[in-house]
Amino acid sequence: MVKGFFLFASVLALTGGLAVAQTPPTQVQSERPMAAPTSPSSMMRLLASDIYKADVYDNSENEIGDVTDLVINSSGNITTAVIGVGGFLGVGQKDIAVPFKDLKISSRNGKEWLALNWTKEELRSMPAYEPTGRSIATSGSSLSTANWLASDIYERNVYDNSENKIGEVTDLVLDNEGNVMTAVIGVGGVLGGGHKHVAVPFKELKISSRDGNEWLVLNRTKDDLKNAPAFDKKSQTNKM
Repeated sequence: MVKGFFLFASVLALTGGLAVAQTPPTQVQSERPMAAPTSPSSMMRLLASDIYKADVYDNSENEIGDVTDLVINSSGNITTAVIGVGGFLGVGQKDIAVPFKDLKISSRNGKEWLALNWTKEELRSMPAYEPTGRSIATSGSSLSTANWLASDIYERNVYDNSENKIGEVTDLVLDNEGNVMTAVIGVGGVLGGGHKHVAVPFKELKISSRDGNEWLVLNRTKDDLKNAPAFDKKSQTNKM
């Protein structure tokens, strides 16, 4: 019996794309929005793992919170960043929602970090974020049926149509508009070692359900994934 697909707080570590300084350097910095219009030849692609769980700073470079989740709408676009503010080691933390486009990327001396034009006090005064409910998906339905959280998808096992495990989602690739274009699937290896990462269109991931449980399904076999070209995060996505 395939294990149920439940909401969870992912402990996925940032995988090297975002070189966040714990205390940002104190020299002239540059800033750009998360979703900046670009020409097709300079299309920016980012990894969700660069953003998810990253610290967020105000304009004075004071840490004001961290990204605890990302909300993906029915079109596969990240609309909202959930920011955790206050508390200690996650205890007593308050989650609030801000438009994803409000997050900026600041950089200096090769270091980059997420910036928000709000103070910690302003975040604390905002209403707490309450995830919206969604109905159980019908068998074989697309992910694009309701709002999803990045934590719904990260590190989730993926199964073929015969309910054999074929891999797990190790990352999501975003385009310059914040659309989730690609799911990166880890296949093979033991305990994460020797994994091969392959890219599949995000829209190909489906949801199957039975007895109130849900799981991710891909219409491919493990051999199909093993024979697919490897996905190189370093060369095929942009550093933040």
